[in-house]
Amino acid sequence: MSEEYFSIDLPVPYKEKWREAYRADKDDNPRLSSYQAPDGNPIPFIYKSLDFSGGQAVDTAEYPFFGLWSNESLNHKTQALTVHGYLRGEYYLQQRTDLLEALTVSTSDDDPGFFDHPLWGRFKVVVESYNVTESANENGQCELTLTLKRAGVSLEARAQVLNSQELAKPENTARTACGIFAKINAEYKALLRGFGAIKALLLTVTSILQLPQNILNGITNEITGISNLIEQGIQSPEQLARALVNATFAIAAAVVSVRESAQSVEKYFSGRNNKRAALLNFLSARNVTLDVEAATIWQEETKKATENLYRTVSLCASAQIIMSMEEDTNRSQMEGYWALYSKLENSLNLEDPDMYQAIVEMRAALSVKLRQSGMSRELKKTLEESVPLLFLSHYLGCDEYKLRIMNSIDDSFVLSGEVSYV
Repeated sequence: MSEEYFSIDLPVPYKEKWREAYRADKDDNPRLSSYQAPDGNPIPFIYKSLDFSGGQAVDTAEYPFFGLWSNESLNHKTQALTVHGYLRGEYYLQQRTDLLEALTVSTSDDDPGFFDHPLWGRFKVVVESYNVTESANENGQCELTLTLKRAGVSLEARAQVLNSQELAKPENTARTACGIFAKINAEYKALLRGFGAIKALLLTVTSILQLPQNILNGITNEITGISNLIEQGIQSPEQLARALVNATFAIAAAVVSVRESAQSVEKYFSGRNNKRAALLNFLSARNVTLDVEAATIWQEETKKATENLYRTVSLCASAQIIMSMEEDTNRSQMEGYWALYSKLENSLNLEDPDMYQAIVEMRAALSVKLRQSGMSRELKKTLEESVPLLFLSHYLGCDEYKLRIMNSIDDSFVLSGEVSYV
């Protein structure tokens, strides 16, 4: 994924021959290394040594009973530079001050600093740390160490270059999970029992939602599709996985769009409550253990794969709901949802590189969308019909006293128009 936005190729040195790169001859001043802050001037220093590190992020899976191991390269590791050098001379104190001021300037992927080295070339870098050492028996100089990371690509820039419409569709990520699950060597009794348990979990989520009956019927039909496959003796992991995705996203779509079909004030407010209820249920999937008896390793592996699929699809549905909540949620609430989202993501088994990439891209798109949203600590809502204060306080999740402070309330039984809340 990273090659599309950032080349890991080294910058071009000044010259192919090292003596010429250093300008190490009597007719020219030797070329020094330097650090330049964003929008600043290069501060030269004497180079002593450099450690350059990189590599590949390798995911290693180890198997029981001497099943050896499997290695999968997921991405390139961050390239890091540790530079050791000196500042030396009669007037090095001012040069030291200038360099430290340059190093304190904030750097980022979008606004990097620059490290220049005769033999390596000019790097865009982000400053991680620096250290200056002075010794009383070495007057006239100080030793310095710079720890730098090579600048990459920010989430915002990555999301702009990627197909944001594709990234913003968590259902595509869920479909990727289906394709991966289809390849497992399933033990079919454990598989069918696992999906039977998942069906019961989805029905539990549906039972706590307050939706129009026709929408509830549609969701129930999608969930029943899992039961139909089980009763028909279907043993295809892919078909069962697709039925799970259809049912899960039927719930997500319903709680996201219920407001558009609301015909009453009660349904209008319960729509927002539905989002919260469904979201918290999906986010709690990291704690779900399917009630499936696993007597063999084959059955245990099937059970684990099914649990991982349910958690993955739940994460995707959570992303779908969170993307629709930016106008209904203040920052502190969203921070709580994001923390639960991260915990659920961390509970997933992401050994497959395609699944890893899809999950990372979905998180990046969600993160960018939330940062660009209009969330604030104070929210406003327009009441289309008059409602009592206690009813409003309950469904907004805002204390009655706070509502009175933030709004001019003459009649506690008949509130209408625009209301501010937190």
